[in-house]
Amino acid sequence: RVADVKLLQGDLAEAWREGDTDYATVAMRYSLNDQMVERDSGRVLQGGPDEVTEIWTFLRKRGGRWLVSAIQQS
Repeated sequence: RVADVKLLQGDLAEAWREGDTDYATVAMRYSLNDQMVERDSGRVLQGGPDEVTEIWTFLRKRGGRWLVSAIQQS
């Protein structure tokens, strides 16, 4: 079960263009409560509050909508 996701920081790492496609890479740091829960009893087996940084890369055709093209754990 994942709950209480909160973006703490987002920084544009780089942006570039290849042909008619724009790219942007953003480093995002967020907090969340990530737990593995037993279905029958609801007992928490492992996990809890955590903080994570991921690198998200977005792309769009010139003038189009931004789409996620990659997500990497850092």
